[in-house]
Amino acid sequence: VTEKGLQADKLESLSLEDLLDGGYLRVEPLVYEDFLPVSAAGIFQSNLGDAAQTHYGEHSNQQAFEQALGRLTIDELGLYAETQRRSVEECYA
Repeated sequence: VTEKGLQADKLESLSLEDLLDGGYLRVEPLVYEDFLPVSAAGIFQSNLGDAAQTHYGEHSNQQAFEQALGRLTIDELGLYAETQRRSVEECYA
C-alpha cells in the first residue's frame, strides 16, 4: 500500500486493478525460485536441438525425486498463489 493508499478513504469498492492504476497500491513481484537440478534437465534437453529427448516431461518423476531427497516437496505454484492471496488481503485490510 502506497502513502496515497494509506491516506485515502472509502476504497473498498475499487477493484485491485483500479487500486493499482490509481497509485493506491504498488506491485512487488514474487521471485520464482527453482531447484536447478529438477528443471535443468528439461532446459538442457531443449538446447540439444532435433536430437533432444522430446518426452522429458512424460518421464519426470516427482515421487522418485522426493524419495531421493528424503522429504516431500512443496507445490511451488500453490505456495506462490497463497502468498499472493495473503498479500492482496493485507492490502485491502
